[in-house]
Amino acid sequence: MEFFEHLFRSLEGEMRQGFAEVNRQFVEVNTRLTHMNDRLDRVGGLVNGGARAIARLAEWSERTDITTADLLHRVTDIDQRLRKLEGKKD
Repeated sequence: MEFFEHLFRSLEGEMRQGFAEVNRQFVEVNTRLTHMNDRLDRVGGLVNGGARAIARLAEWSERTDITTADLLHRVTDIDQRLRKLEGKKD
């Protein structure tokens, strides 16, 4: 009977050690996953911020194109009126 008791105690000790090791590894993996999640959140913030900046740049570019086209049209009209006033025709 003593043999079986010793055997069970030994198995219990080994199982406790095994469970402790699995628990330690689980904590390590959980910590690493937390760090990875934090890193991905930072990267996602940078990507989203960059996308917003590019969208604003595209909107600014479109507004600038419209303004430039309007100015070019106005300069062309003024040039034609000036040529007409000076008596020079194309």
